[in-house]
Amino acid sequence: MDEGPGGQCSKDVDDVAALRDAWQAAPAVYCDLPGGCEGLRILGEPVMEAWEAPYMAALAAVACGEGLDELGGRVLEVGFGLGISAANIDAYDAVQEHVIVEANEEVLGRAAVWADDARRPTTVIGGFWEDVVGDLPDASFGAILFDVFPLSAAQAAGDGEAGPFFAHAARLLRPGGRFAFYYDAGRNWIECVRAFRGETTSKLLAAGFASVEEDQVQCTPRRGCTYFWKDRFLVPLARR
Repeated sequence: MDEGPGGQCSKDVDDVAALRDAWQAAPAVYCDLPGGCEGLRILGEPVMEAWEAPYMAALAAVACGEGLDELGGRVLEVGFGLGISAANIDAYDAVQEHVIVEANEEVLGRAAVWADDARRPTTVIGGFWEDVVGDLPDASFGAILFDVFPLSAAQAAGDGEAGPFFAHAARLLRPGGRFAFYYDAGRNWIECVRAFRGETTSKLLAAGFASVEEDQVQCTPRRGCTYFWKDRFLVPLARR
């Protein structure tokens, strides 16, 4: 899901609570984009586009990597979007249970329908992560994949909306657990890597993670994409 400047949902709504209510109840518009790419729009914002599939696969691979079965195989996914990362998570044999949190009611409905046919036992929880995370027990997951759309320019800045979730992720993960999340920063690839190594890594360590790594995956944004213009994504991995 994008966090680029073209995808920040600033609008004219200053009241955060009103914006959250509007986002939760807004229609989820699934559309065909130029080049045959599927997209998801909410309140006119480009939440996700199908060309991001290689990145979603890479994040799922990081989250569901070696040792997940020894950590209990329970995976938390925050944000469903087009369901691309969910399908990737569901394909891993080490996954014993899949828990999905989604804020938009229509996307939530799609996630629930998808969960009915999932290979792994899947629970879908409705609501913003801020309202849900407190009900989840400490050290109850082996892996977390976080990818939600920022509702304001402030949320999109810096580490994106993942930043406020860092401490919660550390609390929810078992020792050795893996945390993967959408990350994009800077105007080019060099600035993105510098921001992650110079700022985000220290925040993750301060939140309680034992180590932080990064990888990269090539992606080709569709022609006309307004929120991403690099030729690759950074793939973060924080270990509890």
